[in-house]
Amino acid sequence: MKLSHVLVAAAVLGLAGFAVAGEKEKGKGKGKKGPKGLGGKVVSVDTAAKTLTLKTRGGEVTVTTDDNTEIIVNGAAGSLSDIKAGMVAKVAPATGTATKVIAKARGEKGDKGKKGRKGKKGKGGDGAE
Repeated sequence: MKLSHVLVAAAVLGLAGFAVAGEKEKGKGKGKKGPKGLGGKVVSVDTAAKTLTLKTRGGEVTVTTDDNTEIIVNGAAGSLSDIKAGMVAKVAPATGTATKVIAKARGEKGDKGKKGRKGKKGKGGDGAE
């Protein structure tokens, strides 16, 4: 009889361990920012339609904005009309109406575009080609 109590207790503890491990798995990713967005080079901006078109790795994507979309241009609050073709932009979320758009001129601090990397790898390190 005592052996059956020990086996039951072991089984309960084992299941409890799986439940705790499952909770830890659910907790992974906490602290990360919201859903992933998309990024690319601005191809065009249509202020009347409140859209911008980005060239992404997957092709061109037209992003819809609205009056509630937070727009940051070169590190400061801006508007859709401040975004110009050739800038790089990040948009969140990746689908639906954008809630946030961050755009900056190519070559701005933090830009990881090809030009920024090439200058560091080039001869002399001065970015000259």
